Amino acid sequence: MQDIIKVYYTLDEYFSIQELMDLASDLSRFHRIQGTQELEKAGEYIASILENENYLETEIRWYDYRKVQESFGSIIGWQVEDGELRLIKPHEELLHSFKDSKTLIVAHSPGGEVEAEVIYIGNGNDPSNYERIDIEGKIILTYGDAYLIYKQATAKGASGILVYRESGPYDAVPYMGLLLTQQEAKEAKVPILAISRKNAKRLISMIENGIVPVVRINIKARYRKQAKIPVVSTKIGKGEDELHLCAHYCHPARTVNDNVSGAASLIELALALARAIKSRQLSIPDKHTIRFLWFPEYTGSLAYLSENKHKIILCVNLDMIGEKQELTASTLGFVRPPPRYFHPYEGIFYLTLKRALMRNETVASSRNSLSYRFDAIPYESGSDHDIYLQFGIPSIMINQWPDKFYHTDQDTIDKFDPQLAKIVALSVGTAAYTLSKQGFENEIKMLLKAYLYEYIGQELSLTHEEVYQRRHNYLMKAVGSKILDFIRNKTTEILTKQEKYKNRRPSQNEEKYAYQGPKGVITRRILIRSLDLKTYHELSRLIRREKFLRTLITSLIPLYMHEPISIQQLKQMIEEDYGIKLDIKPLIKIVNILTKAGLIKRLH
Repeated sequence: MQDIIKVYYTLDEYFSIQELMDLASDLSRFHRIQGTQELEKAGEYIASILENENYLETEIRWYDYRKVQESFGSIIGWQVEDGELRLIKPHEELLHSFKDSKTLIVAHSPGGEVEAEVIYIGNGNDPSNYERIDIEGKIILTYGDAYLIYKQATAKGASGILVYRESGPYDAVPYMGLLLTQQEAKEAKVPILAISRKNAKRLISMIENGIVPVVRINIKARYRKQAKIPVVSTKIGKGEDELHLCAHYCHPARTVNDNVSGAASLIELALALARAIKSRQLSIPDKHTIRFLWFPEYTGSLAYLSENKHKIILCVNLDMIGEKQELTASTLGFVRPPPRYFHPYEGIFYLTLKRALMRNETVASSRNSLSYRFDAIPYESGSDHDIYLQFGIPSIMINQWPDKFYHTDQDTIDKFDPQLAKIVALSVGTAAYTLSKQGFENEIKMLLKAYLYEYIGQELSLTHEEVYQRRHNYLMKAVGSKILDFIRNKTTEILTKQEKYKNRRPSQNEEKYAYQGPKGVITRRILIRSLDLKTYHELSRLIRREKFLRTLITSLIPLYMHEPISIQQLKQMIEEDYGIKLDIKPLIKIVNILTKAGLIKRLH
């Protein structure tokens, strides 16, 4: 691995932590909400930095938010200038301002001013809570999903909405969004703010003590007809096929770890690689082209991949990579794709990163130990790696989780760890370069042998005993055979093909189903728009009982059911990929609900 280590330290010489901090600070100043002019300016800012380096081929592509981007749908343009929440009675007091908390105004809220009595209704997701209290003309205080609350509260005549989150820091203002369609925006008249749990509890306490609080909501915002999705791209290399390194750069101003951390680190990595090549410390990749991409989350990756004609081998998604773990209570995770979408290159990214994180000296051992919390995680959804997988492209996410400041106004630059962000970026850059440049083949093969044993050993140690032997055989085929074929210099065509489901044929009386929804992930908005509220809440209760079902619904169903399969086959695929023993009852219920929503088709 000595030659690969040399690449790491070469890139290290050209990667500036001070520049990284400047990039993070500058990028976080833009209020990067989808559909805003500030997001467009942020995209132009990223492109302007990259265009100054001659060795990078940089472009910015513009897509239309009004066009339906597969599963994400269309989004109205939006612009926000200011806003505040002020207590009027029993005394006057400023509770929150947009100047202090850029997360205050729920994304895509209409503008307007309203002053009214506050009524607390409890869980705003529950339809029954809108029936027991007359909310017409009142400002409701509630918690739950902002989009679902907005649909129900406006239908019942609320004049304003205050929504808070039950988790997270007590005094943090959460980030929430409506992300309305063009038609929904025409009907939207009621302003909605996100407030801290601290101020929510103050208002609730007043109400419980017989005091009638009156507040004033004031939002200066408007909708925009012309809103563009800016996707920034730069590349380096001579190969016909591509390795993608990506990061989303949307979200509120002043928030950093999600995901200025990934976006800024990727900018500095691209510059470092170009500088190393310019100074002739490294030569231009000649096996694959390395393409760096910055998206608005989901909308940008969907738009780009829908029109992209390049052959993409694999993608690495950097999302929330640089956190002070002692403050955020997070662990750095290497999120793998499902084994049936395994690509041997995954092992090089994993082992390069793991080695770079081993910085703690031991008492007398010949090697160091991990200096950061780090783990390999089975596939879970939640970022642009999902979209690559939906297009059949193996994709990895590197991510910090959990983060107690996630999606709040306290996700600020003081929680950002530039040293960890640099380690992650340099590791990803090193792996991408060595895979894209001729001459590293022997080291790569050696590392892949090591990864095979670590992958299989780790997965089997966490596999349910009832599926152990079946999963062992499956992993040796889905993962082991690909690595061994790669090491033996066999055709690489197998590397870009998913592991087809062949193990079990459905019996004659088993019905088959196929996903027929739009390409991409199944979002909550799709479900809310496709189902009656009673059915939606039935589905939500299932997810609350078992969090894995969120990934199943969001990503695995469109991923696994693009070809007709039975529910038993779906169950077996999940057990093989995740090593769990799965109850078929919730699967049947989920498939039936998604069939009712028109997202799955029952085949006769």
